[in-house]
Amino acid sequence: MSAYTYPFIISASGASHMLDRIPLNTGESGVQSERWLQESLFRNPESLPVKEINPHIGPLIPVCMEIETGAGPADILYLTPSGQVVLVETKLWRNPEARREVVGQILDYAKQLTTWSFDVLEKRAATAAQTEGPHLLSCLRSRFPKADEVAFVDGVGRSLASGDFLLIIAGDGIRYGAESLVAFLERFGHLRFSLALVEVAAYKLPDGSTLLQPRILAKTELLQRTLLIGPSGPVTLQEAAQAEDASNPIQSLRAWFQAFWAEYLNKLRLDDQSLVPSEPARSPNQFISMPPGGASAWISAYVAQSSGKGGVYLTFAKAFEPGLDWYAQLEADAEAIEREVNAKLQWERSDDKVYLGAPTVALGDLNQAVDRERVTAYLADMTQRMVMALKPRLEAMAAATPP
Repeated sequence: MSAYTYPFIISASGASHMLDRIPLNTGESGVQSERWLQESLFRNPESLPVKEINPHIGPLIPVCMEIETGAGPADILYLTPSGQVVLVETKLWRNPEARREVVGQILDYAKQLTTWSFDVLEKRAATAAQTEGPHLLSCLRSRFPKADEVAFVDGVGRSLASGDFLLIIAGDGIRYGAESLVAFLERFGHLRFSLALVEVAAYKLPDGSTLLQPRILAKTELLQRTLLIGPSGPVTLQEAAQAEDASNPIQSLRAWFQAFWAEYLNKLRLDDQSLVPSEPARSPNQFISMPPGGASAWISAYVAQSSGKGGVYLTFAKAFEPGLDWYAQLEADAEAIEREVNAKLQWERSDDKVYLGAPTVALGDLNQAVDRERVTAYLADMTQRMVMALKPRLEAMAAATPP
């Protein structure tokens, strides 16, 4: 049985006209194709019922189509003003095998994105959109010129690091067998995302234009996990029980990081208090904006679970054109900077990306108070030294750089 009844147009004279449904087809015989649906949704993100999927999600910002993920090209990439990643696949499901295949496909894309940084996403998105410069920030500015760009960059980084994505499969013929996909999704339970199936019916209006009628068929809440992972390994049962919402793993992990960085910020002493973030991060990185601001340069304290190390580094956004020259000026003054920081720094330059890093610290077991105290104290102290040595130099460079 169809999920839709046919809409009627009632004119001012009282005459009625039933709209004809337009079949979506992958072949030339179809009146409209997957590509048409993809382009229509990309140009009109408001047509997707995201508020019905998640009432707390922000409006969608179109970024690009056909972004290469390493597991194949994702049809549509949106971001929200807070930095959340939204992926959309437009597919026509004609059999159960195709339905399962497309769900596995979008989940594979999501898995790949969890290995990316903001800069990797920036590069891949610019390539897909065939643009140059700060593409992600340009997309944000085009729709929300007064948005907080630093918070946006931080939010994108958090979304990528945690896998906090909204995944949408939109198309025709989805409704049959949607519920049977739940068991299939369980094998991707190590990811943290929401997934929604949206059937889109297209109808031809009397003037030749097209009416799109989206309908949410099914959606997941954040998939449940039984193992909570902190920066150094599994979170203790006691900490999990004390988390803000232990039944929701992503909230528990965010709460873990938030508590960790709160301890770090309590130890951080900066002469310029305006640099101190107003809230602790809920991701492996705590960012501090550096001159000239606007998400161009930042110092980041981090904890890396994969290597068991933490540290502090300065870097510039790839889109910040003076970044390489500024880095060269800092490197020329390396001896004085290292003397002020009182540490041997690591200077890294690869293509158009540079890093200036402090010595790392072994994390140990951050679930243990003694290790957590040691690591947060080290990161706060090293952040203070890096800021004191680098901020005046960056301010001078900013003043000498033409606007």
